[in-house]
Amino acid sequence: MKPEIRQYVENQLVRAEARLAHYVGEGSWNYPNRPVYYRVKKYVADFLDGQREVRWIIIPGLRGVGKTTTVAQTYFSFRKKVAKNHILYISVDDIVTAGFSLREVLNTYEEVLGINFESLTEPVLLLIDEIQQDPQWAALLKGMYDKARNVFVVCTGSSAVQLQSNPDVARRGIFEKLYPLCFWEYQMLKNNVFPTKELKQSIKTALYDSVNAEQVFDRLKALEKGVTAQWNKYPEKESEIQHFLATGTLPFTLKAPDAQLYERISFLVDRMVNKDIQELGRFDAKTLGVIKRLLFIMADSLDGLSINKVSELLGVERPTLNAVLDALEKAEMIIKVPPYGSGMTAAKKPSKYLFMSPAIRMSLLSITGLDQTFLTRRGKLLEDVAGLHFYREFIAPGFGRLAYDSADAGADFILQISNKKQIAIEIGLGEKDLRQVRNTMEKVSCSYGLIFCSADSVVVSREDNIVKVPLEYFLLFLLNSFLCQSG
Repeated sequence: MKPEIRQYVENQLVRAEARLAHYVGEGSWNYPNRPVYYRVKKYVADFLDGQREVRWIIIPGLRGVGKTTTVAQTYFSFRKKVAKNHILYISVDDIVTAGFSLREVLNTYEEVLGINFESLTEPVLLLIDEIQQDPQWAALLKGMYDKARNVFVVCTGSSAVQLQSNPDVARRGIFEKLYPLCFWEYQMLKNNVFPTKELKQSIKTALYDSVNAEQVFDRLKALEKGVTAQWNKYPEKESEIQHFLATGTLPFTLKAPDAQLYERISFLVDRMVNKDIQELGRFDAKTLGVIKRLLFIMADSLDGLSINKVSELLGVERPTLNAVLDALEKAEMIIKVPPYGSGMTAAKKPSKYLFMSPAIRMSLLSITGLDQTFLTRRGKLLEDVAGLHFYREFIAPGFGRLAYDSADAGADFILQISNKKQIAIEIGLGEKDLRQVRNTMEKVSCSYGLIFCSADSVVVSREDNIVKVPLEYFLLFLLNSFLCQSG
């Protein structure tokens, strides 16, 4: 055993509380608990009560979405409910930088405890950040899971695809995905404003489970009073919407000084490129340099991304560029939206790419000075938010597919839900006419069309089978299904 590793483990046992304190609050203000925390808390509490069916929780998510905060909140909930030294927090980022391996650290922890994990009679909690930084993490934790029934592991990682690709891990671990904030999670954390679960579900049913536009209209009109009452809880909605679009999807920005917001997000982007993307793609230094330039191009792009044009502009081969885009998707920095073709097949048009968090787009624009043109970019930021919503509600769980109409004056999205229906969707700030959705519906078989915009009320065109929906309804629906169950 290396003495420096033992020193590290002993320091973590002593200093974890101080190290994690700022993740749960600053001064008199504490970060509210997100739904994932409550689910993790229940799993751990059941384990401490003697249940052993669930012993491994994996929290994947983009850097900056609050994974360490969730781990820190878990630490403070249980640090006094286990025996001394029986809760250990470690960051694999740190141990890799120090030249240690995760296996070495955990072996040393066994020596500190004076007993191996398999022989434990009292429960131990292991909280491990950025697990994917150690290439042997899956085999190591699989072996621990199979042999050590009194060890509970909560680990986080910056790539859901990478974490879930190992079948042994998928069979043993429970995945609790953490996404950037939706609008009402943002309101919950910032202003302590909570929506009702019933209203959210009713809006979902109206928007996506209706037969035609008329039924959408009737169902939404019936919810009008409830939506108005919900928004009256926070009167300055316009400024809140704009702040949410610019920075509000990343929790750490809620308390960061305005002058440092984009600088901190830019630092986060650098970490994603140099660590997470590097781990996924094993790119050389030249290619890593190209990635940042590619992100600038994507941030400023209002249309589909032509691989040929970007390849020529950046001086990289198409296979390399495609590999980079694939890595950015796996790291969940971006969401790929292919062009619509016959039967939801890809048309011979470029895909468009949305950012998983619009705050990343704005931070990139700030570096180039284009953040001053926020008013011309906010429609694209709203499209990022919509893409995240469709991704987490339909695409990631396997309930649907997403494309866009690449023709001139076509709809922003064509959402296919469970092979049962297609909905043409346009979204934007300001007033929107029916033209783009109507154009798409003339050539694509859709159950109905939706336009999310700054309308004063819900409006239906029965002739066109299209409904205009105020953004208030859409933003209110951007709500984690578990949000109101936890509290």
